[in-house]
Amino acid sequence: MPSTRLTYETRGALAPLLLMALKSAEVGVVVKAQDGSYLYASGLPEYFPQITLPGATDADLFEDDWHDQILEAQDEVLRSGQEVVLELVKTSNKQYSACECTVQRYESAGIQSVLITFVDLTRERKREDTLKALLREVSHRSKNLLAIVQSIASQTARTSDDLGFFLTKFRGRLAALSSAQDLVTDSNWRGANFRELAMHQFLRYVEKGDTRVSVTGDDVILSPNGATHLGLALHELVTNSVAFGALSNRAGHVHLSCEGDEEGCFSVIWDEDTGTVHDRTLSEDEINGINGKKFGSTVLERVVPAALDGTADYDIRPHHVVYRLHFRSA
Repeated sequence: MPSTRLTYETRGALAPLLLMALKSAEVGVVVKAQDGSYLYASGLPEYFPQITLPGATDADLFEDDWHDQILEAQDEVLRSGQEVVLELVKTSNKQYSACECTVQRYESAGIQSVLITFVDLTRERKREDTLKALLREVSHRSKNLLAIVQSIASQTARTSDDLGFFLTKFRGRLAALSSAQDLVTDSNWRGANFRELAMHQFLRYVEKGDTRVSVTGDDVILSPNGATHLGLALHELVTNSVAFGALSNRAGHVHLSCEGDEEGCFSVIWDEDTGTVHDRTLSEDEINGINGKKFGSTVLERVVPAALDGTADYDIRPHHVVYRLHFRSA
Protein backbone atom coordinates (compact mmCIF):
# COMPACT_ATOMS: atom_id res chain seq x y z
CA MET A 1 0.00 0.00 0.00
CA PRO A 2 1.57 3.34 -1.03
CA SER A 3 2.29 5.81 1.75
CA THR A 4 0.85 9.30 1.75
CA ARG A 5 2.90 12.17 3.11
CA LEU A 6 0.94 14.10 5.75
CA THR A 7 0.84 17.82 5.12
CA TYR A 8 0.09 20.39 7.77
CA GLU A 9 -3.45 20.67 6.45
CA THR A 10 -3.88 16.87 6.39
CA ARG A 11 -2.72 16.56 9.99
CA GLY A 12 -5.13 19.28 10.99
CA ALA A 13 -8.01 17.42 9.36
CA LEU A 14 -7.03 14.13 10.98
CA ALA A 15 -6.76 15.51 14.53
CA PRO A 16 -10.52 15.70 15.27
CA LEU A 17 -11.04 12.28 13.68
CA LEU A 18 -8.39 10.73 15.92
CA LEU A 19 -9.94 12.37 18.97
CA MET A 20 -13.33 11.01 17.91
CA ALA A 21 -11.82 7.53 17.61
CA LEU A 22 -10.28 7.79 21.08
CA LYS A 23 -13.60 8.88 22.52
CA SER A 24 -15.40 5.97 20.85
CA ALA A 25 -12.82 3.61 22.31
CA GLU A 26 -13.37 5.21 25.75
CA VAL A 27 -9.78 6.39 25.94
CA GLY A 28 -9.08 9.66 27.73
CA VAL A 29 -6.20 11.96 26.81
CA VAL A 30 -4.17 14.62 28.62
CA VAL A 31 -1.50 16.64 26.82
CA LYS A 32 0.94 18.57 28.99
CA ALA A 33 3.05 21.62 28.26
CA GLN A 34 6.76 21.84 29.11
CA ASP A 35 6.01 23.67 32.36
CA GLY A 36 3.71 20.82 33.49
CA SER A 37 0.40 22.61 32.91
CA TYR A 38 -2.33 20.94 30.87
CA LEU A 39 -2.81 22.03 27.28
CA TYR A 40 -5.60 19.60 26.50
CA ALA A 41 -7.77 17.06 28.36
CA SER A 42 -10.68 14.97 27.07
CA GLY A 43 -12.58 11.74 27.75
CA LEU A 44 -11.40 11.26 31.32
CA PRO A 45 -13.31 8.73 33.47
CA GLU A 46 -16.11 10.31 35.49
CA TYR A 47 -14.47 9.69 38.86
CA PHE A 48 -11.70 12.21 38.04
CA PRO A 49 -12.42 15.80 39.17
CA GLN A 50 -13.44 18.52 36.72
CA ILE A 51 -10.49 20.71 35.75
CA THR A 52 -10.15 24.12 34.09
CA LEU A 53 -8.06 24.47 30.95
CA PRO A 54 -5.56 25.78 30.22
CA GLY A 55 -3.57 25.93 33.42
CA ALA A 56 -4.63 22.85 35.34
CA THR A 57 -1.85 20.65 36.73
CA ASP A 58 -1.39 17.12 38.02
CA ALA A 59 -2.34 18.27 41.51
CA ASP A 60 -5.77 19.32 40.22
CA LEU A 61 -6.48 15.98 38.51
CA PHE A 62 -4.81 13.37 40.69
CA GLU A 63 -5.52 13.06 44.39
CA ASP A 64 -3.58 11.51 47.28
CA ASP A 65 -1.58 8.39 46.31
CA TRP A 66 -2.51 8.74 42.65
CA HIS A 67 -0.68 12.06 42.49
CA ASP A 68 2.54 10.56 43.84
CA GLN A 69 2.32 7.60 41.44
CA ILE A 70 1.75 9.74 38.34
CA LEU A 71 4.62 12.10 39.21
CA GLU A 72 6.99 9.16 39.65
CA ALA A 73 5.87 7.69 36.31
CA GLN A 74 6.42 11.00 34.48
CA ASP A 75 9.91 11.39 35.94
CA GLU A 76 10.77 7.89 34.70
CA VAL A 77 9.38 8.58 31.23
CA LEU A 78 11.28 11.86 30.83
CA ARG A 79 14.47 10.25 32.06
CA SER A 80 14.37 7.00 30.06
CA GLY A 81 12.16 7.89 27.12
CA GLN A 82 10.23 4.61 27.63
CA GLU A 83 6.50 4.67 28.23
CA VAL A 84 5.21 3.64 31.66
CA VAL A 85 1.88 1.90 32.25
CA LEU A 86 0.40 1.99 35.72
CA GLU A 87 -2.93 1.00 37.20
CA LEU A 88 -4.50 3.43 39.62
CA VAL A 89 -6.97 1.82 42.02
CA LYS A 90 -9.12 3.42 44.68
CA THR A 91 -11.46 1.55 46.99
CA SER A 92 -13.84 3.08 49.50
CA ASN A 93 -17.15 2.19 51.14
CA LYS A 94 -19.02 4.04 48.41
CA GLN A 95 -16.88 3.56 45.31
CA TYR A 96 -14.43 1.30 43.55
CA SER A 97 -12.38 2.79 40.71
CA ALA A 98 -9.62 1.36 38.52
CA CYS A 99 -7.86 3.19 35.70
CA GLU A 100 -4.96 2.24 33.45
CA CYS A 101 -2.74 5.23 32.70
CA THR A 102 -0.11 5.13 29.95
CA VAL A 103 2.49 7.89 30.30
CA GLN A 104 4.54 8.71 27.19
CA ARG A 105 7.10 11.34 26.20
CA TYR A 106 6.53 13.45 23.13
CA GLU A 107 8.60 16.18 21.49
CA SER A 108 7.35 19.34 19.82
CA ALA A 109 9.66 21.98 18.35
CA GLY A 110 12.55 20.35 20.17
CA ILE A 111 10.80 20.53 23.53
CA GLN A 112 10.01 17.35 25.45
CA SER A 113 6.79 16.95 27.37
CA VAL A 114 4.27 14.33 28.49
CA LEU A 115 1.17 12.70 27.01
CA ILE A 116 -1.10 10.59 29.27
CA THR A 117 -3.85 8.28 28.08
CA PHE A 118 -6.55 6.89 30.37
CA VAL A 119 -8.53 3.64 30.06
CA ASP A 120 -11.26 2.99 32.64
CA LEU A 121 -10.88 -0.56 34.00
CA THR A 122 -13.58 -0.32 36.68
CA ARG A 123 -16.19 -2.48 34.95
CA GLU A 124 -13.59 -5.01 33.83
CA ARG A 125 -12.14 -5.33 37.33
CA LYS A 126 -15.61 -5.66 38.84
CA ARG A 127 -16.39 -8.45 36.39
CA GLU A 128 -13.13 -10.16 37.32
CA ASP A 129 -13.93 -9.82 41.04
CA THR A 130 -17.41 -11.22 40.43
CA LEU A 131 -15.95 -14.16 38.50
CA LYS A 132 -13.45 -14.85 41.27
CA ALA A 133 -16.25 -14.77 43.85
CA LEU A 134 -18.31 -17.17 41.74
CA LEU A 135 -15.37 -19.53 41.36
CA ARG A 136 -14.83 -19.48 45.14
CA GLU A 137 -18.53 -20.20 45.64
CA VAL A 138 -18.43 -23.08 43.14
CA SER A 139 -15.40 -24.50 44.93
CA HIS A 140 -17.15 -24.17 48.29
CA ARG A 141 -20.33 -25.82 47.05
CA SER A 142 -18.37 -28.60 45.34
CA LYS A 143 -16.61 -29.40 48.59
CA ASN A 144 -19.97 -29.43 50.39
CA LEU A 145 -21.41 -31.82 47.81
CA LEU A 146 -18.41 -34.12 48.10
CA ALA A 147 -18.86 -34.12 51.88
CA ILE A 148 -22.54 -35.01 51.43
CA VAL A 149 -21.66 -37.85 49.04
CA GLN A 150 -19.07 -39.15 51.47
CA SER A 151 -21.62 -39.06 54.30
CA ILE A 152 -24.22 -40.84 52.15
CA ALA A 153 -21.70 -43.54 51.25
CA SER A 154 -20.71 -44.05 54.89
CA GLN A 155 -24.25 -44.19 56.21
CA THR A 156 -25.38 -46.51 53.42
CA ALA A 157 -22.43 -48.87 53.98
CA ARG A 158 -23.21 -49.16 57.70
CA THR A 159 -26.70 -50.50 56.99
CA SER A 160 -25.85 -52.70 54.01
CA ASP A 161 -25.45 -56.48 54.27
CA ASP A 162 -24.00 -56.92 50.80
CA LEU A 163 -22.65 -55.00 47.84
CA GLY A 164 -25.83 -55.30 45.81
CA PHE A 165 -27.96 -53.71 48.53
CA PHE A 166 -25.35 -50.96 49.00
CA LEU A 167 -25.23 -50.11 45.29
CA THR A 168 -29.02 -49.99 44.97
CA LYS A 169 -29.43 -47.63 47.93
CA PHE A 170 -26.36 -45.54 47.15
CA ARG A 171 -27.35 -44.97 43.52
CA GLY A 172 -30.86 -43.99 44.53
CA ARG A 173 -29.62 -41.46 47.03
CA LEU A 174 -27.16 -39.99 44.54
CA ALA A 175 -29.98 -39.65 42.01
CA ALA A 176 -32.08 -37.82 44.61
CA LEU A 177 -29.15 -35.53 45.36
CA SER A 178 -28.64 -34.88 41.65
CA SER A 179 -32.33 -34.07 41.17
CA ALA A 180 -32.27 -31.52 43.98
CA GLN A 181 -29.07 -29.99 42.62
CA ASP A 182 -30.64 -29.60 39.17
CA LEU A 183 -33.42 -27.49 40.68
CA VAL A 184 -30.94 -25.36 42.60
CA THR A 185 -28.78 -24.84 39.52
CA ASP A 186 -31.79 -23.96 37.34
CA SER A 187 -32.68 -21.20 39.82
CA ASN A 188 -29.16 -19.67 39.58
CA TRP A 189 -28.39 -20.98 43.07
CA ARG A 190 -31.27 -19.12 44.72
CA GLY A 191 -32.74 -22.42 45.94
CA ALA A 192 -35.80 -24.50 45.03
CA ASN A 193 -39.56 -24.34 45.55
CA PHE A 194 -40.86 -26.91 48.03
CA ARG A 195 -43.61 -28.36 45.82
CA GLU A 196 -41.38 -28.71 42.77
CA LEU A 197 -38.72 -30.41 44.88
CA ALA A 198 -41.31 -32.79 46.37
CA MET A 199 -42.85 -33.69 43.01
CA HIS A 200 -39.41 -34.37 41.51
CA GLN A 201 -38.87 -37.02 44.20
CA PHE A 202 -42.38 -38.54 43.92
CA LEU A 203 -42.37 -38.70 40.12
CA ARG A 204 -39.31 -40.91 40.10
CA TYR A 205 -41.54 -43.67 41.53
CA VAL A 206 -45.21 -42.83 40.86
CA GLU A 207 -47.12 -41.40 37.91
CA LYS A 208 -48.17 -37.76 37.75
CA GLY A 209 -51.64 -37.26 39.24
CA ASP A 210 -51.48 -40.36 41.47
CA THR A 211 -54.34 -39.86 43.96
CA ARG A 212 -52.38 -41.57 46.72
CA VAL A 213 -50.12 -38.51 46.95
CA SER A 214 -51.08 -34.98 48.05
CA VAL A 215 -48.72 -32.03 48.60
CA THR A 216 -50.12 -28.98 50.39
CA GLY A 217 -49.04 -25.96 52.42
CA ASP A 218 -46.77 -23.06 51.61
CA ASP A 219 -44.77 -23.32 48.41
CA VAL A 220 -41.76 -21.82 50.15
CA ILE A 221 -38.40 -21.21 48.48
CA LEU A 222 -35.78 -23.36 50.16
CA SER A 223 -32.15 -22.35 50.28
CA PRO A 224 -29.69 -24.47 48.25
CA ASN A 225 -28.60 -26.29 51.40
CA GLY A 226 -32.19 -26.77 52.55
CA ALA A 227 -33.30 -28.06 49.15
CA THR A 228 -30.39 -30.52 48.89
CA HIS A 229 -30.96 -32.16 52.26
CA LEU A 230 -34.75 -32.07 52.17
CA GLY A 231 -34.51 -33.79 48.79
CA LEU A 232 -32.52 -36.59 50.46
CA ALA A 233 -35.08 -36.90 53.24
CA LEU A 234 -37.99 -37.07 50.80
CA HIS A 235 -36.15 -39.70 48.76
CA GLU A 236 -35.83 -41.92 51.83
CA LEU A 237 -39.49 -41.50 52.71
CA VAL A 238 -40.69 -42.14 49.16
CA THR A 239 -38.57 -45.26 48.62
CA ASN A 240 -39.61 -46.63 52.01
CA SER A 241 -43.24 -46.01 51.12
CA VAL A 242 -42.82 -47.76 47.75
CA ALA A 243 -41.22 -50.77 49.46
CA PHE A 244 -43.38 -51.13 52.57
CA GLY A 245 -45.99 -48.40 52.88
CA ALA A 246 -48.70 -46.43 51.14
CA LEU A 247 -47.13 -46.50 47.70
CA SER A 248 -46.77 -50.30 47.76
CA ASN A 249 -50.54 -50.77 47.41
CA ARG A 250 -53.61 -48.94 46.09
CA ALA A 251 -55.25 -48.27 49.48
CA GLY A 252 -52.51 -46.12 51.03
CA HIS A 253 -52.12 -42.35 51.06
CA VAL A 254 -49.26 -39.91 51.65
CA HIS A 255 -49.91 -36.31 52.68
CA LEU A 256 -46.89 -34.01 52.57
CA SER A 257 -47.11 -30.42 53.83
CA CYS A 258 -44.78 -27.52 54.49
CA GLU A 259 -45.19 -24.33 56.45
CA GLY A 260 -42.73 -21.46 56.58
CA ASP A 261 -42.71 -18.27 58.60
CA GLU A 262 -41.28 -14.80 57.98
CA GLU A 263 -38.11 -15.63 59.93
CA GLY A 264 -37.19 -18.46 57.54
CA CYS A 265 -38.21 -21.35 59.79
CA PHE A 266 -39.82 -24.37 58.12
CA SER A 267 -41.86 -27.34 59.29
CA VAL A 268 -42.17 -30.23 56.85
CA ILE A 269 -44.59 -33.02 57.78
CA TRP A 270 -44.90 -36.39 56.07
CA ASP A 271 -48.13 -38.13 57.15
CA GLU A 272 -48.54 -41.62 55.67
CA ASP A 273 -51.42 -44.05 56.00
CA THR A 274 -49.92 -47.30 54.75
CA GLY A 275 -53.31 -48.66 53.66
CA THR A 276 -52.60 -52.10 55.10
CA VAL A 277 -55.10 -54.12 57.08
CA HIS A 278 -54.56 -53.29 60.74
CA ASP A 279 -54.98 -56.77 62.18
CA ARG A 280 -52.91 -58.66 59.64
CA THR A 281 -49.52 -60.21 60.48
CA LEU A 282 -46.52 -58.26 59.25
CA SER A 283 -43.82 -59.95 57.19
CA GLU A 284 -40.21 -60.18 58.38
CA ASP A 285 -39.13 -57.58 55.81
CA GLU A 286 -41.82 -55.16 57.03
CA ILE A 287 -40.76 -55.72 60.65
CA ASN A 288 -37.14 -54.92 59.69
CA GLY A 289 -38.35 -51.85 57.88
CA ILE A 290 -40.38 -50.64 60.83
CA ASN A 291 -37.41 -51.17 63.11
CA GLY A 292 -35.54 -48.67 61.01
CA LYS A 293 -33.00 -50.51 58.86
CA LYS A 294 -34.91 -50.32 55.57
CA PHE A 295 -36.41 -46.91 56.31
CA GLY A 296 -33.14 -45.07 56.19
CA SER A 297 -33.71 -43.89 59.76
CA THR A 298 -30.11 -42.78 60.13
CA VAL A 299 -30.43 -40.37 57.21
CA LEU A 300 -33.83 -39.08 58.34
CA GLU A 301 -33.17 -38.77 62.06
CA ARG A 302 -29.50 -37.79 62.11
CA VAL A 303 -27.89 -36.78 58.83
CA VAL A 304 -30.56 -34.45 57.42
CA PRO A 305 -31.51 -32.56 60.62
CA ALA A 306 -27.85 -32.22 61.63
CA ALA A 307 -26.96 -30.76 58.21
CA LEU A 308 -29.80 -28.24 58.51
CA ASP A 309 -29.17 -27.48 62.20
CA GLY A 310 -32.73 -28.59 62.86
CA THR A 311 -34.70 -31.33 64.60
CA ALA A 312 -36.61 -34.36 63.38
CA ASP A 313 -39.30 -36.59 64.86
CA TYR A 314 -39.78 -39.97 63.18
CA ASP A 315 -42.79 -41.97 64.39
CA ILE A 316 -43.02 -45.38 62.71
CA ARG A 317 -45.97 -47.69 63.33
CA PRO A 318 -47.15 -50.72 61.38
CA HIS A 319 -49.93 -48.81 59.64
CA HIS A 320 -48.98 -45.16 60.09
CA VAL A 321 -45.75 -43.22 59.51
CA VAL A 322 -45.22 -39.58 60.52
CA TYR A 323 -42.01 -37.65 59.91
CA ARG A 324 -41.62 -34.07 61.11
CA LEU A 325 -38.61 -31.97 60.13
CA HIS A 326 -38.11 -28.51 61.61
CA PHE A 327 -35.27 -26.29 60.42
CA ARG A 328 -34.22 -22.78 59.50
CA SER A 329 -33.30 -22.24 55.89
CA ALA A 330 -29.62 -21.32 55.53
